[in-house]
Amino acid sequence: MKKLFLLLLLLPLLSYGEQPDPWLHIYRNDVNFHSIKAEEITNMTHHLSDDDSLDSLIVNTQEGRLPVALSSIDRCEVGKNVPTVYITIPDYPDLTELYDKELYLSAMISIDGNGVVDDLEPTAVSIKGRGNSTWNYVKKPYRLKFDKKIAICGLAKAKSYALIANYIDCTLMRNAVALKLGQLLEMPYTNHCQPIRVYFNGIFKGAYFITEKIGITGASVDIDEESGILFEMDTNFDEAYKFWSMYYNLPMMVKDPDLSEIAELKGVTPESLLSTWGDDFTEFERKVYEGEDLSTSLDMESLVNYLLVYNVCGNREPVWPKSVYLYKANAEDVYHFGPIWDFDWGFTYNDGVENQVTTLPMLDTFDYPQYGGPFLKSIATRPEFKALYKEKFDNFKANLLPQLLDYMDQYADEIEPSALENGLIWSVEPGVTEGSFNFRENVEKLKTWILDRVEFISNDPNYGLYSY
Repeated sequence: MKKLFLLLLLLPLLSYGEQPDPWLHIYRNDVNFHSIKAEEITNMTHHLSDDDSLDSLIVNTQEGRLPVALSSIDRCEVGKNVPTVYITIPDYPDLTELYDKELYLSAMISIDGNGVVDDLEPTAVSIKGRGNSTWNYVKKPYRLKFDKKIAICGLAKAKSYALIANYIDCTLMRNAVALKLGQLLEMPYTNHCQPIRVYFNGIFKGAYFITEKIGITGASVDIDEESGILFEMDTNFDEAYKFWSMYYNLPMMVKDPDLSEIAELKGVTPESLLSTWGDDFTEFERKVYEGEDLSTSLDMESLVNYLLVYNVCGNREPVWPKSVYLYKANAEDVYHFGPIWDFDWGFTYNDGVENQVTTLPMLDTFDYPQYGGPFLKSIATRPEFKALYKEKFDNFKANLLPQLLDYMDQYADEIEPSALENGLIWSVEPGVTEGSFNFRENVEKLKTWILDRVEFISNDPNYGLYSY
């Protein structure tokens, strides 16, 4: 019995030996978990109890000895872990966390791709905090900025990247699922993501994913910055160039380009460019408000796809609005909605617990001011929108939903070890997050929630968009 147990445990290590960077993951059925890189394991043995029976597994590594009681092992397996990103701040080696989302610090970054993505040797980068509400959580999101475009973690070349913490997400995959849905709908400029583990100045910060920074770049909204515009509707109202719209009082901000740079190239003032683009949006908004034809002002398919994603995901942030993007390639172009962004507060999540109902109409507003809902509803109630939405949703349910669920299973398999590691260092914070340690249970709840939400949308006369 003793020899049989060790043989079964060691065979996976031998069979995976030819694959790049295998890890031994020990899943324990109490409140612990271990993930150890196989190349760091010097040997494995067992401990005998007084009655000459096996009672513990001993894993000896280059860094020490790990004893694990057999009674607490739920399962052992060998597989890969996600890439690991190492960030150090040479000028502040004792810094344990960033405390400023405006100030860039000089840093070095390296990446152990673990056979998933290419490794990166130590490279200079600048880092700062990022996010709005997410910046206020204990697990901080980051922004990376390189001096020149570079491709990392399998993403397209860019100067800037975002490291998303997913702190309140007990599945660590709500944003990834939404982005996959956007890709299945073939929405232009939908972000990509690669799950990673992050070390900051030698401190393990847990599971993140890295993605493109939204902006007018080849890696994001790939349009000419000298002639195009990327607007963001957001009540945080924190960009340099911004205005409140005339008809729906929407908080309009110029996300990109930097109007001061473009004004200098064109020999005009940034204020004049803002006024020109403001007038352009006002004309579009007027047509919405007065019920005029929108065929020369709006890419209706982009809005249908946009609201389909947010509706299926139960993300009501466009109602405020928050993080709502739309762009034009040039002044003669129509407005296109997208890219989609920020699904932390969606799906099952509701004020710090995972009990969001599946039957809440997406665009309904409450008693306090919400300006995005009336604006979007004015378009969503139009016959041409409803006809196209029905067509798109029916296709999603029949053909794309199975692909989305398959993706969730694959993604869960990929991130499970890092999700459990993450759940150990970022435990439950009542009223904020339930943590990621009960990972598989939470993933199944998320899948069930999506299926129930889809059924609600299917049976609702307004496809779950509004109730009145």
